[in-house]
Amino acid sequence: MVKIVDWESKVLGDLINEGNISIQTGPFGTVLSASEFVKYGIPIVAVREIREGFIQIFDETPRVSIETYNRLTKFNLNDNDLVFARKGNVERSSLVPSTQCKYFLGSDGIRLRVITKNLLPQFLFYAIQSNTVKSFLLQNAYGTTMAGLNERILSSIPLFLPVSVKEQTAIAEALSDVDSLISSLQRLIEKKKAIKQGAIQELLTGKKRLPGFSGEWNEASFADLFDFLPTNVFTRDQMTDTGTIKNIHYGDILTKYGACLDISNTNVPYLSETVSAKRYSESSYARSGDVIIADTAEDTTVGKCIELVNVCGKVLSGQHTMLCRPKVSFAPKFLGYYMNADCFHNQMLPFITGIKVSSISKTNVSALRLKYPSLIEEQQEIAAVFSDMDDETEQLEKELTKYQQIKQGMMQELLTGRIRLVDEESHAQPKAQAVQEKRPQPAHNQHFDDAVMIAGIVNAFYSAKYPLGRKKVQKLLYLVRRKEQADTSAFHKKAAGPYADEVRYKGGEPIARKNQYIQVKMSDKGSCFERGVQMQKALAYLQDWDKQADIDWLVSQFQYTKVNELELLATVDMAICDLRSDGKEVSVSAIKDLIGSNKEWRDKLKKDYFKDTDIRRAIERCKKLFPDKEG
Repeated sequence: MVKIVDWESKVLGDLINEGNISIQTGPFGTVLSASEFVKYGIPIVAVREIREGFIQIFDETPRVSIETYNRLTKFNLNDNDLVFARKGNVERSSLVPSTQCKYFLGSDGIRLRVITKNLLPQFLFYAIQSNTVKSFLLQNAYGTTMAGLNERILSSIPLFLPVSVKEQTAIAEALSDVDSLISSLQRLIEKKKAIKQGAIQELLTGKKRLPGFSGEWNEASFADLFDFLPTNVFTRDQMTDTGTIKNIHYGDILTKYGACLDISNTNVPYLSETVSAKRYSESSYARSGDVIIADTAEDTTVGKCIELVNVCGKVLSGQHTMLCRPKVSFAPKFLGYYMNADCFHNQMLPFITGIKVSSISKTNVSALRLKYPSLIEEQQEIAAVFSDMDDETEQLEKELTKYQQIKQGMMQELLTGRIRLVDEESHAQPKAQAVQEKRPQPAHNQHFDDAVMIAGIVNAFYSAKYPLGRKKVQKLLYLVRRKEQADTSAFHKKAAGPYADEVRYKGGEPIARKNQYIQVKMSDKGSCFERGVQMQKALAYLQDWDKQADIDWLVSQFQYTKVNELELLATVDMAICDLRSDGKEVSVSAIKDLIGSNKEWRDKLKKDYFKDTDIRRAIERCKKLFPDKEG
């Protein structure tokens, strides 16, 4: 961290040792037993209650009596205490609000309390909410199945603090202002969703009719109204972000998609070209108006469904799904809203089986009853009401995302001292006239740039389940250079190329290893990259140099892309660049000729992911990724 006047670098443990902060782990063992919990009393703040920056109390939140609260006083939470989850979502922390409410620290929580006038709790809260600290907590948490925190890890949190409480206050107030706007948007979104739920209960049950409609509704069994079509058993690791056949995964139905899925306007994964879909006939492919039900889940969300809208191209329904085609006509989007409403979904509850994993059978779904408007026009009007509500909520959520991004940008500037809201003598500046004082950029060159970028790639793409190899790192590094329109001359047409020996042996990789940004371990599949103990320093450089956006781009484009697909894309792109440089037309045959003319590259054409269809698909993808002017 570059020195800034009146700011100091510390770790949280320094503040604890200096007596500025006290730390307390929640009660465990025999200190507090579940038998002491009461229905009405003081809520216990545990993992579930610690949200992203705030505390949320639920009806089912355990509570303690006032007698227990007074007996175990060291676990009481005061105004402006900071609380962390000791397991699970360890990156989350909350500030106890200044209200009349009392709170009690749960066994899986850790509390920080500022006990000096030289440190503002609200500033400390925002400092700990920064991406830098969140990344640190995620990287240093212990445990494999569930992340965990302890006092030692918290004590190691790196902090950069203004000495002046006045400057701490100015920063906290500025961030609090945008927080207030974010909170108001969140409340408005929740209100809109509640209004929609109320409308669903009325309009989709016939309790309330839209103007101009009357008469009885139709009623029939699911079996009378729908046919079941074939689905597949392809797993998530058999899908990618490019291809020719889209595949609806049950997990995405449960977590990502709303009631209606617009295929033409949604990023739906494709089946990998390495798997065969020949057994599926044209009748197996989904159409607009079809409904897909998730028949498996970890809870009662089993049975959640989507209606397909604007289907273009080939779309299959994946494992743990039911693809259902209406035998009669329904208005577009009506089924999506109706079949996710309680009036329909609650019928499933008695038929859901399983303990750890819940499921429902086609036989039981077939017996469910649908009661719906006989007139298509009424279905259309009802669907339009909910669609308009969804559009309004979507716009609010986009606005919320915008302000959340603004807040992150403000935090990056204010919590690093780049922008000062007070001068060096602690005189407050008008917020609108705050002078931006950029920190000097650390001296760096292409090799160091590569080291930091490699660290960012490893941080974003590392997975214990799917080891991150050198080949994948090299391809991602090449692709991000192309995105930046940076020099790619270090990458050559090696067998696994584009590949940069310079990066591996004397450039970015050895620098990243020496600085402990990354570590390289050997496995049966070769070298595997993992996060190093100094990863946080590299991530700080990414932020300083405004390079985090490049990492975000890589994740958005290639998060689920397998290494073979990356090799195909990088190879085809390099070939396109060569052809354009020579003033030649870009085509499948031209690229094959170029690959075949290079002795180290020609064997690529023997690989099953370098077929003509693969190369053609890669050409189109590269044109979209890197819209260079035609040479």
